[in-house]
This record gives sequence, C-alpha cells and structure tokens, in this order.
Amino acid sequence: MAQANDSILVTPGTGATVATHLVAGKEHQVVCVADDSGHIQGSLPTYFYCSPPIAVGANKLLVDLFNATGSGKVMDIRGVWLVPKLDVAVTSAVAVRVDLYRTSAVGTGGTAASVDSATPDVGGGNFTKFDESNAAIPSQITARVIPTGGATISRWMFPSNYAPEESATSQGYIAQWQNLIPNFSFGQKIVVRENTGLLFKQGAVASVGSVSILIAFTLE
Repeated sequence: MAQANDSILVTPGTGATVATHLVAGKEHQVVCVADDSGHIQGSLPTYFYCSPPIAVGANKLLVDLFNATGSGKVMDIRGVWLVPKLDVAVTSAVAVRVDLYRTSAVGTGGTAASVDSATPDVGGGNFTKFDESNAAIPSQITARVIPTGGATISRWMFPSNYAPEESATSQGYIAQWQNLIPNFSFGQKIVVRENTGLLFKQGAVASVGSVSILIAFTLE
C-alpha cells in the first residue's frame, strides 16, 4: 500500500509554512491532493485518441493502439467509449460485439492516425491533447484503423456490445455515454507499457452500421 513518506511539524508561530484559508473567522488548512503518479490531482497530462466511424464486419480488426519500445512512457487508459454512428439509418440490426485484446506487436497496414488534425473523422483517427501545453505524444505511440497485419494478440480482456440502430426507441444512444473501464470501480487502471498495445476487434456475428472508438489516456 502506498503511504506518505514524510511529515512536517507545525508549531504555532514557528515551523514550516502551511497554506490556510479563512472561513467564518477561522483559518483552515489548504491541502493539494496528489495521485499515484505524483502529480497534483487533475494536472496529469491527458490525451484523446478517436477513430473515424468504422464500418462493422464479422471478425474485423477495428483499431490498434500501440506503445512501442523507446517511447519512455507508460500509458494509463482512463476511459474507452464505443460511439455508434447514428445519423445514418440502418435496418435489421443486431448488437455489435467488440472485444478488447492486449497485443505484443504493432499493427501494420490499414490507415495510421493523425496528430492534432482539424479534420473531423480523419481517416486513421486522431490523437489530441486535453491541454495545449501538454508535451507532444512520443512518435512511438501509434494507432491505426483496420490494421491488415501485425497487432499480434497476446491476451483477451473483455467483450462489449452496443446497439447500432438509430431510432429513438433503440439503445444506440446509451453506448456513447458508457465508459467501458471506469477507473473508480477497480483497484488499477489498464496500463499499456512499452512494447505492448490494445486491439479492438469485432466478434464473429455480422451486423450493420459504423462505430467510432474513443480512448482517453495519460502518459507517465
């Protein structure tokens, strides 16, 4: 268990300086909370990757995300959302199953991601920053849409299903608000270390429509 490794002695009128805030005539200590990365809570540099809408297909490789050797970074996956394309009508829809896998090799072929593109639904998806002052994403961190090779599966993680049908009575609108890995529910984040990656792959049942995959992550 991580514990504090130091303390300060506070003696009125002497000792270390501690920040306070006056409330109702009394000074209250001001505390800055740090997370397990050592950053002040809410300040850890955070990034998005978002794919364009990808036409679904049985057993189709949808998106490969990889952290190659040399990045010098650990990726912590903070959230994953499946966003069905609901502005195009579809019929006879069955749910789309998307499985998440860990990979041991980068994907090849397909369409590589852009960085800080201004084009909506850019072909290979887009990496971007939460804060423009964040450091650039290392070039060893890559993503691609519909890889045709590589993306070697090392482990299956979990499935998810979403409804691709756009009508007001369908469940299609719910998926885009559901984080598949809410960090508050688990003891650890999904960690992507160097020379590992993630692969989103459709299940064996065919369906219709298109889906974007949105990933939020931090770098340490």
